[in-house]
Amino acid sequence: MGAMNPQVTFETDFFKPLPGEEEQTNPGCYGQALALWLRDQLVSRGVSVEEVLPEDFGWVVLVTRQPFLLWLGCGNTDGSTTEWIIFPHAERSLRQRIFGGPDPSAAVQELWSHVQVLVPTIPGLRVVTWQ
Repeated sequence: MGAMNPQVTFETDFFKPLPGEEEQTNPGCYGQALALWLRDQLVSRGVSVEEVLPEDFGWVVLVTRQPFLLWLGCGNTDGSTTEWIIFPHAERSLRQRIFGGPDPSAAVQELWSHVQVLVPTIPGLRVVTWQ
């Protein structure tokens, strides 16, 4: 498992594409229901979440913008409406990448530890692959 690039894929019929969702992402890209569920679960665990945003690949649960962007990407795999993926990501600013700045690895790991607790609680969960 890459230290900075963990991900989990799983199957469930619990999350369904929402009406109009593809218009905000790309055709065949879903995950809004998963992102909203993740947001609610994180907040219930005391994690502050700024917002849920559409991306071309699916959806982002934006946890914080400072001192770097920290988010969970989530979406479906290959047009499926039953197979899903979640992965954490941190983006340092260009200035931070050039001149140095806070190391996001601890924050990514902490966020990922929440995902590791939450995923097993997803209703109808099957075929879970941690990477």
